[in-house]
Amino acid sequence: MKHWVGRPVIMYCGEPPYTIMKGVLRKWDPAASVAVIGHQEIAVPFRDIVFIKALAPKERALPPVLHSVGYVMRERQQFDNAVYFKSAVTVWRGDQLIAYNSIIISHTKGSVTLQDGQNLMKGSHLFVVRSLRG
Repeated sequence: MKHWVGRPVIMYCGEPPYTIMKGVLRKWDPAASVAVIGHQEIAVPFRDIVFIKALAPKERALPPVLHSVGYVMRERQQFDNAVYFKSAVTVWRGDQLIAYNSIIISHTKGSVTLQDGQNLMKGSHLFVVRSLRG
């Protein structure tokens, strides 16, 4: 299987419906019994791999999708990045959902302006961002 190292591949893992991983096969490590795939270098145990096939050129350009895990924004840089990348932001005030998958248009030291015109205070709201992957 070492002939796949350095090549874009699709790796099918587990039981049907398979977990599918796409990316460059970075490493094939028989000593650790793992294959390392993608720029995030995910280690996949050999026992979980059902089969591997070459990734066709049209399959290499994956559409961007939202990460399933978000994180709470607290730093100015995080808000700057959310504005720049037009990241999906969910806003909470306590246990009340204020905005779902909204986009931040601008922010200041103490407030945030959303695409729908809402101006929310950073101190009284929780801003959870999910960045784009791909």
